[in-house]
Amino acid sequence: MHHAPLTAAEMGNLWNFYMANTMSRCMLSHFLANVEDPEIRSLLTESDKLSRHIIDRVTALLGEEGVPLPEGFRAEDVQAEAPRLFSDTFYLQYLDMMYKLGGIYYAITLSNISRMELRRWITKLSAAALELSNTITELMLNKGLYIRPPVIPPTEQGYVHRERFLAGFFGDKRPLSGVEISQVFANLQFNSIKTALVTGFSQVARTDEVRDYFLRCKMINIKQTTILSKLLVQDDLPATLPSQFQITKSTVPPFSDKLMLFHVSNLSSAKVRNWGDSLAVSPRHDLGADYERNLMETMKFADDGAKLLIERGWMEQPPQAPEREKLRAGE
Repeated sequence: MHHAPLTAAEMGNLWNFYMANTMSRCMLSHFLANVEDPEIRSLLTESDKLSRHIIDRVTALLGEEGVPLPEGFRAEDVQAEAPRLFSDTFYLQYLDMMYKLGGIYYAITLSNISRMELRRWITKLSAAALELSNTITELMLNKGLYIRPPVIPPTEQGYVHRERFLAGFFGDKRPLSGVEISQVFANLQFNSIKTALVTGFSQVARTDEVRDYFLRCKMINIKQTTILSKLLVQDDLPATLPSQFQITKSTVPPFSDKLMLFHVSNLSSAKVRNWGDSLAVSPRHDLGADYERNLMETMKFADDGAKLLIERGWMEQPPQAPEREKLRAGE
């Protein structure tokens, strides 16, 4: 059978898998050292097993192709026995957010993969992530922690006959559609968890520059949350997410500044995709303007995070095409 080399998409995504899962294992090791709830511990353990499996598989796949592994994140990036920084409830909500992001990423990755062995493997990863996501949702429901999106009454079937459906800046605005409500609510949930994460990270960051970056993220999240909440309130829909995340008083860093900065920068990049998705399915013009503004602001923030990683010597170079001009010049 013909053995085709890894495509750029395959190599790049495997490289990203390795970086993300070495980071995840560091996060999970600290969570596991502090978790008290046995059901949440079980989910953390299963998540750690999945990350370890992905790391081992990527190591083998890239090794077969002679592709050097990134350094990723290692034992020196986590102090597992450091005092607890987040509550068990946060661990559960954090897992829920990460599996939602993972499900999207697996789907996007699969669309660019041509090797059948990789397609089958990523399909299995996606199924495993979805199953864990279902288990997390069920546990949150059982514990009374699951926050349901707003409910709207059923409407009659019909067609749009007025441009009011698209309007939103001036005059009479139509109510939000079901899909628009779901996007606003999902973005509010994401912001809530990310705000808790960066609040904790800012409390334990070792360097002023990194701490300031986390505090800036918190302020951006709060501003964007206010904009999104107003959209729901205008339609008499619930917009307040209960604050269920407890952050301890610990100032002992469980993670390196490198890991925390990488994590927040990556979440910001994922948020850019979320804003784009919301923009694409929200025809009301004022929503589009809000999402576009939030997208540009988040892109700038993510870019500044990447620059800070580079300045600190913490950004690893991903696989990339050869610089032909330099090769031709003999450099």
